[in-house]
Amino acid sequence: MDINATIIVQAINFFIVYWMLRLFLFKPVVTIIEHEESQEKAILDSIDQQQKSLEIQEKERQRHWYTCQEYFNVHQPRVLKEMPCFDENMHINIPKTIDVSPNVIARIVADVRDVIEEKIKHVH
Repeated sequence: MDINATIIVQAINFFIVYWMLRLFLFKPVVTIIEHEESQEKAILDSIDQQQKSLEIQEKERQRHWYTCQEYFNVHQPRVLKEMPCFDENMHINIPKTIDVSPNVIARIVADVRDVIEEKIKHVH
């Protein structure tokens, strides 16, 4: 086997180039990639934290909404078929009662519920 000096010089040149590439190219690139990965992980952690916070806020809003619904169900006014609107001593020819039908009351309750629901949605 004939080993001449050019093979040894080429091997030395190869190792010098490899060392320079590793020092000046690969190391900064690896550092940049690791930095970007750590930033991505921090952003994903922040997103997870925000989602958990939103879930807690949504649960609190739902709890508040159910509390309001329960309060209004307990304190719901009794339905009267006829509601007096004037004193007996008045001498005006106006009907003494106003007819309040269950459909009118149901519509009013639905409107009030919608308005309250919209206002509660915007509470933080």
